[in-house]
Amino acid sequence: MTPSFLEQLSQPRPDPGGGAAAAYGGMLALALVAKVAQLEAQRPANQGNRQVWEEKLGEIKLLSGDLERLREEDVRAYSQIAQVRASGSRGPEWQEAVEYALKVPQEIMARAREALALLAWAGARCRRHLVSDLQVGREFLGATLQGAYHIARANLPLVADASRQLELSQSLSQDETLGRQAFLEAGEILAGR
Repeated sequence: MTPSFLEQLSQPRPDPGGGAAAAYGGMLALALVAKVAQLEAQRPANQGNRQVWEEKLGEIKLLSGDLERLREEDVRAYSQIAQVRASGSRGPEWQEAVEYALKVPQEIMARAREALALLAWAGARCRRHLVSDLQVGREFLGATLQGAYHIARANLPLVADASRQLELSQSLSQDETLGRQAFLEAGEILAGR
Protein backbone atom coordinates (compact mmCIF):
# COMPACT_ATOMS: atom_id res chain seq x y z
CA MET A 1 0.00 0.00 0.00
CA THR A 2 1.33 3.43 -0.95
CA PRO A 3 1.85 5.68 2.08
CA SER A 4 -0.29 8.80 2.27
CA PHE A 5 1.23 12.17 1.49
CA LEU A 6 1.37 13.01 5.21
CA GLU A 7 3.15 9.73 5.93
CA GLN A 8 5.63 10.45 3.13
CA LEU A 9 6.14 14.00 4.40
CA SER A 10 7.01 12.78 7.89
CA GLN A 11 9.76 10.44 6.69
CA PRO A 12 13.42 11.33 7.38
CA ARG A 13 14.22 12.17 3.76
CA PRO A 14 14.37 15.44 1.83
CA ASP A 15 11.35 14.86 -0.39
CA PRO A 16 8.54 15.59 -0.32
CA GLY A 17 9.45 18.79 1.47
CA GLY A 18 8.22 22.28 2.19
CA GLY A 19 7.15 23.18 -1.34
CA ALA A 20 4.98 20.09 -1.64
CA ALA A 21 3.57 20.79 1.82
CA ALA A 22 2.73 24.36 0.78
CA ALA A 23 0.83 23.06 -2.27
CA TYR A 24 -0.99 20.54 -0.07
CA GLY A 25 -2.07 23.36 2.25
CA GLY A 26 -3.58 25.13 -0.74
CA MET A 27 -5.44 21.95 -1.64
CA LEU A 28 -6.87 21.81 1.89
CA ALA A 29 -8.07 25.39 1.51
CA LEU A 30 -9.69 24.66 -1.83
CA ALA A 31 -11.47 21.64 -0.35
CA LEU A 32 -13.14 24.02 2.12
CA VAL A 33 -14.04 26.48 -0.66
CA ALA A 34 -15.48 23.58 -2.67
CA LYS A 35 -17.59 22.54 0.33
CA VAL A 36 -19.04 26.04 0.59
CA ALA A 37 -19.70 26.23 -3.17
CA GLN A 38 -21.50 22.89 -3.16
CA LEU A 39 -23.63 23.82 -0.17
CA GLU A 40 -24.59 27.11 -1.79
CA ALA A 41 -25.34 25.46 -5.15
CA GLN A 42 -27.73 23.04 -3.38
CA ARG A 43 -29.51 25.72 -1.36
CA PRO A 44 -33.09 26.25 -2.58
CA ALA A 45 -32.75 30.04 -2.23
CA ASN A 46 -29.85 29.92 -4.72
CA GLN A 47 -31.68 28.15 -7.55
CA GLY A 48 -31.29 31.23 -9.77
CA ASN A 49 -27.55 31.31 -9.05
CA ARG A 50 -26.94 27.57 -9.04
CA GLN A 51 -25.10 27.62 -12.39
CA VAL A 52 -22.76 30.37 -11.19
CA TRP A 53 -21.86 28.38 -8.06
CA GLU A 54 -21.33 25.26 -10.16
CA GLU A 55 -19.07 27.19 -12.55
CA LYS A 56 -17.03 28.40 -9.58
CA LEU A 57 -16.88 24.83 -8.32
CA GLY A 58 -15.39 23.82 -11.68
CA GLU A 59 -12.73 26.54 -11.30
CA ILE A 60 -11.98 25.33 -7.77
CA LYS A 61 -11.50 21.77 -8.99
CA LEU A 62 -9.17 22.86 -11.80
CA LEU A 63 -7.12 24.94 -9.38
CA SER A 64 -6.92 22.06 -6.93
CA GLY A 65 -5.69 19.85 -9.76
CA ASP A 66 -3.01 22.43 -10.56
CA LEU A 67 -1.84 22.40 -6.95
CA GLU A 68 -1.78 18.59 -6.94
CA ARG A 69 0.40 18.68 -10.05
CA LEU A 70 2.68 21.30 -8.47
CA ARG A 71 2.94 19.23 -5.29
CA GLU A 72 4.34 16.42 -7.42
CA GLU A 73 6.47 18.79 -9.50
CA ASP A 74 8.12 20.14 -6.35
CA VAL A 75 9.41 16.64 -5.61
CA ARG A 76 10.70 16.33 -9.20
CA ALA A 77 12.39 19.74 -8.97
CA TYR A 78 14.26 18.74 -5.83
CA SER A 79 15.21 15.41 -7.39
CA GLN A 80 16.54 17.17 -10.48
CA ILE A 81 18.76 19.47 -8.37
CA ALA A 82 20.04 16.50 -6.37
CA GLN A 83 20.90 14.55 -9.53
CA VAL A 84 22.72 17.46 -11.16
CA ARG A 85 24.54 18.26 -7.91
CA ALA A 86 25.66 14.63 -7.61
CA SER A 87 27.04 14.76 -11.15
CA GLY A 88 29.23 17.70 -10.16
CA SER A 89 27.98 19.82 -13.06
CA ARG A 90 27.61 23.55 -12.59
CA GLY A 91 26.88 24.28 -16.23
CA PRO A 92 23.60 24.99 -18.03
CA GLU A 93 21.88 21.89 -16.62
CA TRP A 94 22.58 23.16 -13.09
CA GLN A 95 21.06 26.57 -13.82
CA GLU A 96 18.08 24.90 -15.51
CA ALA A 97 17.51 22.72 -12.43
CA VAL A 98 17.81 25.71 -10.08
CA GLU A 99 15.39 27.83 -12.10
CA TYR A 100 12.92 24.94 -12.16
CA ALA A 101 13.22 24.71 -8.36
CA LEU A 102 12.38 28.43 -8.20
CA LYS A 103 9.58 28.28 -10.78
CA VAL A 104 7.55 25.59 -9.01
CA PRO A 105 7.06 27.46 -5.71
CA GLN A 106 6.34 30.66 -7.63
CA GLU A 107 3.61 28.81 -9.51
CA ILE A 108 2.27 27.53 -6.18
CA MET A 109 2.11 31.16 -5.02
CA ALA A 110 0.25 32.17 -8.18
CA ARG A 111 -2.33 29.41 -7.70
CA ALA A 112 -2.76 30.43 -4.05
CA ARG A 113 -3.56 33.97 -5.18
CA GLU A 114 -6.16 32.61 -7.61
CA ALA A 115 -7.59 30.48 -4.80
CA LEU A 116 -7.83 33.54 -2.55
CA ALA A 117 -9.83 35.32 -5.26
CA LEU A 118 -12.28 32.39 -5.44
CA LEU A 119 -12.46 32.23 -1.66
CA ALA A 120 -13.21 35.97 -1.46
CA TRP A 121 -15.91 35.62 -4.13
CA ALA A 122 -17.55 32.80 -2.19
CA GLY A 123 -17.14 34.65 1.10
CA ALA A 124 -18.98 37.69 -0.24
CA ARG A 125 -21.98 35.54 -1.25
CA CYS A 126 -22.30 32.54 1.04
CA ARG A 127 -24.41 32.19 4.16
CA ARG A 128 -22.75 33.69 7.21
CA HIS A 129 -22.36 30.43 9.10
CA LEU A 130 -20.07 29.18 6.29
CA VAL A 131 -17.68 32.12 6.55
CA SER A 132 -15.70 30.46 9.34
CA ASP A 133 -14.80 27.56 7.02
CA LEU A 134 -13.55 30.10 4.49
CA GLN A 135 -11.54 31.85 7.21
CA VAL A 136 -9.77 28.55 7.90
CA GLY A 137 -9.18 28.15 4.16
CA ARG A 138 -7.76 31.68 4.00
CA GLU A 139 -5.25 30.82 6.73
CA PHE A 140 -4.15 27.72 4.80
CA LEU A 141 -3.70 29.85 1.68
CA GLY A 142 -1.67 32.40 3.63
CA ALA A 143 0.58 29.56 4.77
CA THR A 144 0.74 28.27 1.19
CA LEU A 145 1.88 31.67 -0.05
CA GLN A 146 4.48 32.22 2.66
CA GLY A 147 5.69 28.62 2.63
CA ALA A 148 6.23 28.59 -1.12
CA TYR A 149 7.90 32.00 -0.88
CA HIS A 150 10.38 30.70 1.70
CA ILE A 151 11.17 27.62 -0.40
CA ALA A 152 11.84 29.77 -3.48
CA ARG A 153 13.87 32.26 -1.44
CA ALA A 154 16.01 29.39 -0.07
CA ASN A 155 16.82 28.28 -3.63
CA LEU A 156 17.68 31.78 -4.85
CA PRO A 157 21.35 31.73 -3.71
CA LEU A 158 21.91 28.70 -5.98
CA VAL A 159 21.58 30.99 -9.03
CA ALA A 160 25.18 31.66 -10.10
CA ASP A 161 24.67 34.74 -12.28
CA ALA A 162 24.28 37.80 -10.01
CA SER A 163 22.11 39.78 -12.44
CA ARG A 164 19.80 36.80 -12.99
CA GLN A 165 19.65 36.25 -9.24
CA LEU A 166 18.61 39.90 -8.75
CA GLU A 167 15.96 39.60 -11.48
CA LEU A 168 14.52 36.44 -9.91
CA SER A 169 14.65 38.00 -6.44
CA GLN A 170 12.65 41.01 -7.62
CA SER A 171 10.09 38.78 -9.32
CA LEU A 172 9.76 36.69 -6.17
CA SER A 173 9.35 39.78 -3.98
CA GLN A 174 6.65 41.08 -6.30
CA ASP A 175 4.83 37.73 -6.12
CA GLU A 176 5.04 37.82 -2.32
CA THR A 177 3.61 41.36 -2.24
CA LEU A 178 0.73 40.39 -4.55
CA GLY A 179 0.04 37.35 -2.38
CA ARG A 180 -0.01 39.41 0.80
CA GLN A 181 -2.44 41.87 -0.83
CA ALA A 182 -4.75 39.06 -1.95
CA PHE A 183 -4.63 37.57 1.55
CA LEU A 184 -5.53 40.92 3.15
CA GLU A 185 -8.32 41.65 0.65
CA ALA A 186 -9.90 38.24 1.25
CA GLY A 187 -9.64 38.86 4.99
CA GLU A 188 -11.44 42.20 4.68
CA ILE A 189 -14.28 40.60 2.72
CA LEU A 190 -14.69 37.81 5.26
CA ALA A 191 -14.48 40.21 8.20
CA GLY A 192 -17.25 42.29 6.64
CA ARG A 193 -19.62 39.35 6.83
